[in-house]
Amino acid sequence: MKSTKPMVAVVGAGPGLGRAIARRFGSAGHPVALISRNAEKLRGLADDLAAEGTIARAYPADVTDAKTLTDALEAAAEELGRIGVLSYSPAPTFPNVAGQVPDLKALGFTAAAETTPESVRPMFDMLVGGALTAAAAVLPGMREARDGALLFTTGTTAIRTIPGMSNSGIALAGLRSWARGLHVDLADEGIYVGHLSIGLPIVPGSGEGDPDALADRWYQLAVARDAFETTVGF
Repeated sequence: MKSTKPMVAVVGAGPGLGRAIARRFGSAGHPVALISRNAEKLRGLADDLAAEGTIARAYPADVTDAKTLTDALEAAAEELGRIGVLSYSPAPTFPNVAGQVPDLKALGFTAAAETTPESVRPMFDMLVGGALTAAAAVLPGMREARDGALLFTTGTTAIRTIPGMSNSGIALAGLRSWARGLHVDLADEGIYVGHLSIGLPIVPGSGEGDPDALADRWYQLAVARDAFETTVGF
């Protein structure tokens, strides 16, 4: 099934921000392709969105596997139509429990003096490598149509140093720098590139950190296309 509006591919579609982004663009009439590793959860999310009236399909893929991610995006375009918006927001699992400080080491983060090539590589593969693969998969169609939007979501360490999270900072700051360069490179081709950095916990009902509020901020920025970057919680 194809819509008259271009499709939105949500890479890193989870129960929080990913679902909110899918819902926001879906409510505006865009079909949505949901991409993440967990096939069962992804299908449940697609079913929930479909029940709300959004055309949604699940395409399981690991963002660190270039072939499966590319295949998923190509399959989505074949079924749902041209990819007009790519939302890329995979992130390490980061529980937000009131009154508890997460164990950063247990979550795979490293302090600056303890950061090694080995500790950076998984962060790079997920946060940067997948973004490069996804962009390469969708840009030919966007360039042919001379229209499209690439939306990259990051966290605090893309902009500010957080003790104990230097390996993610290397990856996210690099992603932000590349996205800014892409924003400049593609401006004359009708393709928008944007960056949203979130510096607070993503928690329902928390004001600016509410997933729906963040998704609406993304939607408004993608429509206006008047700035490369916006931040929340800084």
